[in-house]
Amino acid sequence: MGLCCSGGRKDAFPGADGSTITQEADNNAQTIPMYGAIGNELTEGSKEGIQLIDVAASGVIGNDNTSFIYVIKNPLSYICNATIFGDWYASSESYQNHTLWEDGKKKSEFDPCPKGWRVPTDSEKTFGDFLTTVFSVSSPECNVANGRIYRNMAWFPMTGYRNYVSGVLGYVGSRGHYWSASVSSTGAKLLYFHISNVRPSSYNVRAWGLSVRCVQE
Repeated sequence: MGLCCSGGRKDAFPGADGSTITQEADNNAQTIPMYGAIGNELTEGSKEGIQLIDVAASGVIGNDNTSFIYVIKNPLSYICNATIFGDWYASSESYQNHTLWEDGKKKSEFDPCPKGWRVPTDSEKTFGDFLTTVFSVSSPECNVANGRIYRNMAWFPMTGYRNYVSGVLGYVGSRGHYWSASVSSTGAKLLYFHISNVRPSSYNVRAWGLSVRCVQE
């Protein structure tokens, strides 16, 4: 799991390079390398790499009061939002779109998962029993310090996140955050866990860059 995505957005971004290596909070962990069509590395902050831009910056919000057109034209731009509202898609709650990932009803054009797969709903994400008893930090077959294992068959690394204010990678190797497609207030539900705690149905605003664990349609 090396990709992160703002809640409801189509384009995913590379996550941290090595989620088994614990990074300090917001210390800007190294990003997984990305390469262009001719094999050139697209480094973060470069002209062709991931750019961090605030939702309030000139040209981000269009005449429709959303960033819809901007993100299509700039798929590698990570839109930050320093306001409490915390959405990458709009700068006002009045224009927020709660159906970008369709809440599991069907796969939309904004779903970041590959063909035949989609972002799970909150009930699918939790498997109905995502508790510490079946979501352990180790198993007889595998001892994992930087992730959790679901029923000894699926590993969920602690990939951290991209901060919704700064776009900086943080808590890599010490916290796991996985989006669901389920709407909650002005944000969305997610699976959150760390070394000693699991919260199957947490909530956060959608400008956060969190991991996505796709399920088959």
